[in-house]
Amino acid sequence: MPEDLRNEEIIKQIRYRPGMYFGSVGARGVEQFVYELVSNVLDFYLVDRATFVNIKLDGATISVVDDGPGLPFDEPSDLEGISLATKFLTHVHQIRSQDEHAPHVHMTTLGLGIAPLNVASVRLTVQSWRSGILWEQRFVRGVAQSSVTAVEQGNGRGTSIEIIPDPEIFGQAKPRLGVVRRALFEAAHLFSGLRIGFDEERFYAPTGLQMLGFMFLDPLSLSINPNTLPFHLTLRYQNVFIETAIFGEKRAPTRIFSWVNGARTPDGGSHVEGLFQVLKEVGWKPALTLIHVVMFEPELAGPMRTKLDVPHIGEVIQNALREPLHQYRSA
Repeated sequence: MPEDLRNEEIIKQIRYRPGMYFGSVGARGVEQFVYELVSNVLDFYLVDRATFVNIKLDGATISVVDDGPGLPFDEPSDLEGISLATKFLTHVHQIRSQDEHAPHVHMTTLGLGIAPLNVASVRLTVQSWRSGILWEQRFVRGVAQSSVTAVEQGNGRGTSIEIIPDPEIFGQAKPRLGVVRRALFEAAHLFSGLRIGFDEERFYAPTGLQMLGFMFLDPLSLSINPNTLPFHLTLRYQNVFIETAIFGEKRAPTRIFSWVNGARTPDGGSHVEGLFQVLKEVGWKPALTLIHVVMFEPELAGPMRTKLDVPHIGEVIQNALREPLHQYRSA
């Protein structure tokens, strides 16, 4: 089937069965708009091409601004007459990311891409700096209302997207401020050093999971060994980014929080199994552990895709953490 016809069929599916793509046509569905737009910035942050993202919610209107490299409005696509950026915004892709970069991160396990957001919105306006030009294009329900235009020249940077979810799909649903705030706060700790603005707040966590772990820890346990810092390590090993923070000694079942590529894995999986195996080797039963891995081609198992199922990652975790944990425990 020609690409345009296949894309038209997918667009019809998105609007006819939005729950399959967004998980809900209520508040959870419109919150996916926020998470997907922020996830695109997280990708750029991982390769040192963005440092901040600001999110504003005004009723049903969602605005996201970043300082990333901009969308490729200055590059042609393989479709006559439209830029590569316009194709990204209007054509639903069948790969993990439009430009096939990897690893690709998501704040949830859904991972939509920007074109489905455009299709399911009543209006999307994008402004993006590229090659010394601020480009602008507007869309209604995924259809470009005009060709991309050059607004001004200069040395600006980044992208601004304003989007309104379509009330024909989502009714009067709006993002829940508390739910979005929690997700963004967590993202700032998973991607330590990224600055995230949310309305009037700013989130910044230079030591990532270590800072988050202190919030999960029982306050009474902090007085047991007040001068002992938790184990905290961030590294890349065999093309896998690993961050872990481990606290205290076990006085009840160990509490575990885990993520893969930015999304929570409530049921753990290969990364958690590897962590517990190496903890067993060094004879440590901690009170609290947190681990986040960013990897190529994560496979998630379970009805809700909440468990990492990549067996070799367990061995990667063990090999990466074995020596640092031995050193920490013997210090």
